[in-house]
Amino acid sequence: MKITFLYHSAFLVELETCSLLFDWHGGRIPDIDRSKPLYVFTSHHHGDHYAPEIFSLLGMEGTRYVLGSCIRLSARRREALGIRDDHVFRLGAGRQLTLGPITVETIHSTDAGVAFFVQAEGKTIFHAGDLQWWQWAEESAEWNREMERDFKRTIEPLRGRHVDVAFLVLDPRQGDDYWKGFDAFLRTMDIDAAFPMHSWEEFWIVKKLKRDPCSAPYRDRVREIYYDGQTFTV
Repeated sequence: MKITFLYHSAFLVELETCSLLFDWHGGRIPDIDRSKPLYVFTSHHHGDHYAPEIFSLLGMEGTRYVLGSCIRLSARRREALGIRDDHVFRLGAGRQLTLGPITVETIHSTDAGVAFFVQAEGKTIFHAGDLQWWQWAEESAEWNREMERDFKRTIEPLRGRHVDVAFLVLDPRQGDDYWKGFDAFLRTMDIDAAFPMHSWEEFWIVKKLKRDPCSAPYRDRVREIYYDGQTFTV
């Protein structure tokens, strides 16, 4: 599969029979082979993961949209955006959906919306959205402890689950705690290739992680992103 990092948490995954676009929220979308079905995923409503312009940019023909249920689309809004109801699916956590050749599973996020497992062509792709072990210096100790508990409860059922490609939060704003969620995912799931995201274009952060002793068991499976538009073959 061909993977293109667009920016922030947005990725394009191109497979033999379809394409998958995750968490686009602005900027140029690469040329996509529109003879194949296109599936667009938006994990939640935050402005760094979702822009309603996606519907007019990509249209409805040959395209299906899978949205976290926190994204509200009134009848008036759907009409204004040119949305056809049979092409847009809103999912809360714990749901499964089959669309043509792909199967989608959603899980709870520790922030907003959902994270996605997508199975296609015998491969499993995981996009975490804002599912992360969030820790913030400005929050109370109890808030941070509850966030830790929530994150660990959410990912424990995933222990040992095989994933071919995972897009995971690695956020430098978390200071000394930046590595905790990424590390926990790699130690919980069986991930072949892990891509950092939500790094606010601070691309040095993945090099920092790979120098950290914590990453010794898995650093060879972590892909380094250096610039927007970078492509990978997996």
